[in-house]
Amino acid sequence: MTFLLSLFFFFRPIMFIDIGWLIFGLNITEFFAVFATIILICAFVLRVVVSKQLNISIIDFFIMFFIVWCSFIYVLYIDTSSPKDVAKFTLPFFTYIVMKNVIKDRKQYMQLLKLMIFGFAIPVFSSAILILQGMGLDRVMYWTGLYRFQGVYVNPHNLGHCMAFLLMIMAIYSVLCYVDPDVKDLRKRKLLFLFFITMGLFALYCLYKSYVRTCLLGLGVFVYYYLFKINKRLLLVLTGVLCLLGVLFAALLYTIFFDMIDAAQGKERADYFGSGRPYIWKHNLNEFSNLSLDRMLAGVGVGNRRAEGEVTKKGVIWNSHNDFLEVMMQTGLVGLFLYLALQICIYRRIRRLEGKVLFVFLALFYAVNFMNFVSNSYVTRFGLGQLFYAVLAFIEIPDSTKKEVDEEDSSFTSGISY
Repeated sequence: MTFLLSLFFFFRPIMFIDIGWLIFGLNITEFFAVFATIILICAFVLRVVVSKQLNISIIDFFIMFFIVWCSFIYVLYIDTSSPKDVAKFTLPFFTYIVMKNVIKDRKQYMQLLKLMIFGFAIPVFSSAILILQGMGLDRVMYWTGLYRFQGVYVNPHNLGHCMAFLLMIMAIYSVLCYVDPDVKDLRKRKLLFLFFITMGLFALYCLYKSYVRTCLLGLGVFVYYYLFKINKRLLLVLTGVLCLLGVLFAALLYTIFFDMIDAAQGKERADYFGSGRPYIWKHNLNEFSNLSLDRMLAGVGVGNRRAEGEVTKKGVIWNSHNDFLEVMMQTGLVGLFLYLALQICIYRRIRRLEGKVLFVFLALFYAVNFMNFVSNSYVTRFGLGQLFYAVLAFIEIPDSTKKEVDEEDSSFTSGISY
């Protein structure tokens, strides 16, 4: 079982690499996503059979409700739904249930998280080398002349999101090492510390060359919240440095954020802000308001969307560029309620952590939800969501250093034997 988990955590980040192969009609990323899911199911079944115990919580109930609801929508609107999209929408949440049941304790979790970071090393260094050589180019932006790179990924957005996520989980691992009395502080393990610094710099470089603004801002949310809670002096120093760099590279910043700056200054219509997101959101909300009651409750069908701007028949909506809006459009008000309830339960569970661990996981939660709100991020990007919920499972993994069980969740987190 440990071997299966190790396979998942190490190879899942590598599965993002785009090598252009098709296996059974699936691209290599989709094929390995299916393979990873099979690994998780095997590990889950083995764990339940061996331990004869299943740990569940209120979070799991909302996850299962959401999965059942998406499956019901597929059957109800089978003509407009896609089984592939239903799987992409639901399997990341299932990953959370699996991980919290098969990972024995936080010590094992830290070992697996380190494996995930090592797995990221292959696409990170490969992408950086390609970009430094001027290869791995996705496109040159017509309006700005920016060269947007994708590295070994399928597009710049996947590159940017993976680099931002890697930097956040590296921070999480460092914090866990710092607070665990049985583990050496990362700074005292010279080789590992040097590896982290090197890969962190390469990841930052790749993130910068992807020019994915959602990820740059999301990483900013993560860093600013964590430093605000932990070290306000360092936050002030960082703010000063960023302001200085902003002045020195004002022209570059304008090139990256030109549509947002022009819209804010009134030079362009407000609808153009953020690559036209207000216009897209307004269009989808108008489409939603014209739906029948049953469609408002259940959505237009999971996978029933087109590229923004494309002329579509009635009832087919655009890519929302907002995961919350996407959930509402595709799974209806009921699906949105279940998703929001799930996020509230996750937030409340994170709040029960302590010290720096609490703040670093809250920083992750806020950053991810910010990116979900402003773009397609951890809901509609299946692989990214699967990694996120695998990491997030920490919040319900037993702490072997504590013997007491919180009375509030004792009926759930202590496990159900059969």
